[in-house]
Amino acid sequence: MRTTDERIEKLHTRARELRRKRERRRITGLGSLSAVLTVLLVVCLARVNEHAVSLMGEQMTGSSLLGESTGGYVLAGIVAFFLGVIVTSVIIRHRKGK
Repeated sequence: MRTTDERIEKLHTRARELRRKRERRRITGLGSLSAVLTVLLVVCLARVNEHAVSLMGEQMTGSSLLGESTGGYVLAGIVAFFLGVIVTSVIIRHRKGK
């Protein structure tokens, strides 16, 4: 038969194990989400670059970014900014929860 202190210690140990398991799941999910978003961003940038090269030929200079067909670059920049804001806010909330 166990004493009350032993039962309480066992209960606290189990609670710590469950907390660690939940943390690992959350970190794995955030890592997976980050990887998927990175791949999507790379695919979007690749498609935008293909389209820009076909429109402008081989003349990719700094001044070509000021033309009318730069919507893809602006969109990629905005998407990257919002993804950074979302990931940062999730990490801050996650750390405040501790």
